[in-house]
This record gives sequence, C-alpha cells and structure tokens, in this order.
Amino acid sequence: MASAELVEAFARFEGLTLPELSARFEASEARFRAWAGDPANAGRPISEAPDYVDRIALDSLIERRMWHE
Repeated sequence: MASAELVEAFARFEGLTLPELSARFEASEARFRAWAGDPANAGRPISEAPDYVDRIALDSLIERRMWHE
C-alpha cells in the first residue's frame, strides 16, 4: 500500500462526524465482506480488496474520535 493513498483517504474522511465515519465504515465493511466471500478472490491478499485503504483510514479515525474527542 502506498502511503500517499492512505494520506489521501485520511484527508477525504477526517472532516466527517463520528456517525458519518461509522456509516462509511459499515458500507466499506459490507463491500469488503462481499469481496472476501467471493470464491473468485480466494487466496488473494486482502490488500487487493476494494476499499482496503479506506477501511484502514476510517477505522483509525473512528478509534481516534472515540478515545480522544
């Protein structure tokens, strides 16, 4: 994963409220689970999943908001 992609993801999401972040994460998680459950993706690294970088950024921002705000 390129760090520039992660920085861009943080920039896209950091202005959202906690409920907005949670909703985005839930949607991203649903897409990830669908991708992971598809037999065509068996054995592929999770870093190839859509929303991989977004999920990392969203999860990190949610955790930060819950503990620091």
